[in-house]
Amino acid sequence: MHPATVKTAIWQGDRLFLVEDIPAEVCDTCREQFYNEEATEALRRLTEEAFTSLAPAREIVVPIFSLEGRIHRPEDV
Repeated sequence: MHPATVKTAIWQGDRLFLVEDIPAEVCDTCREQFYNEEATEALRRLTEEAFTSLAPAREIVVPIFSLEGRIHRPEDV
């Protein structure tokens, strides 16, 4: 485990939110992120308030790709 500042993606319905600058402990083997109680509580409050309590620090454009029609199952043949 090592301390790091991480980011995480949170979906609410069909909206995606990215939260950065989260203090965490990260597993050196599997890269899983563990948050302390303070970070967990801050994330909980932010999601419960539907991300309306803060103005976003910035916004990004995210391309969306689909695999529809690109995966062929045996019953499709």
